[in-house]
Amino acid sequence: MTDHVIAALVERRRDVAGQITTMSGQLQQLQADLSSLDAVIRQIDPDYPLETLRPRYRRQPSAAEFGSISRTVLDVLRRAESPMSAKEIAGKIIAERGLNMGDRALTRSMNKRVDMALRYQRTNGLVAARKDDGAMVRWEVGK
Repeated sequence: MTDHVIAALVERRRDVAGQITTMSGQLQQLQADLSSLDAVIRQIDPDYPLETLRPRYRRQPSAAEFGSISRTVLDVLRRAESPMSAKEIAGKIIAERGLNMGDRALTRSMNKRVDMALRYQRTNGLVAARKDDGAMVRWEVGK
């Protein structure tokens, strides 16, 4: 029994170590971006009081905001005037919920969730996929 527990703990530790490595790289990039912005501001206005600027904290989307994705996807498609791609649907949902459109991780996550919801709803017969000219798949409410 302890072998399974140890194996699970080792896997969890590997996951956490990987997240730390990823976030350390992101932190370094953000610090470099901040330094670059400070340098540009100083070039334009050398006397600007950068030390008085307070950070702006962004709210992270909660699990509940993602929980109703299937219904939201269907609502977006019902209101659409023409078939939409999964990325277009995800972008519309992000915009409607007032989330950060520039957050790549959020966009990637939403794209995946919308894609999964569309595929699930296709098996239920609620949506249909159409190939656009080329490889683009567009979705619409099933007829």
